[in-house]
Amino acid sequence: MAQDSGLYRPLPLLPYRFRYAGYILILLSFGSAYLYFFGGRPSFFEVPVFAIATSYAETRWFVISQTNLLDELSVAFVIVALLFIAFSREQTESIELDKLRGRALLYSAYATAIIWVFLYVSIFGWPMIVVSATIFLLFLVTYILAFQLLRRNLTTTTSNKNQMQGMH
Repeated sequence: MAQDSGLYRPLPLLPYRFRYAGYILILLSFGSAYLYFFGGRPSFFEVPVFAIATSYAETRWFVISQTNLLDELSVAFVIVALLFIAFSREQTESIELDKLRGRALLYSAYATAIIWVFLYVSIFGWPMIVVSATIFLLFLVTYILAFQLLRRNLTTTTSNKNQMQGMH
């Protein structure tokens, strides 16, 4: 094992406090989505932006386009939030948690691929573009859930072993 040969290096995770920043960004994401869909899209967020491609009345490439940034902010906030939550350290890190992170990463890759293939063969046309755009979010959410379930299982298993040792 890498640990035994002295080659083990902990994963380059974000500091633990980034998790809290992630939760705040999720709230900001909900707030900007609410303003976009139900809040009348305040004109303060109408700004010119550089667009590689824009397709409203006509498709244009490499132009400055006027847009309301609220929907883009909402998506950007939720992506960064999930990254912060998924890849921030636990308060106490260990080699076991690094192994669990690897397993959770594989499980989420498998689950996301299976779901994406199923959706790809059952959704046709433009809606598939929307589905494909959300796949990375699905991957992050399944990673977070898989890691938390594996971590909870490790904690329960360790607790049960300690209780059994205390009885002997």
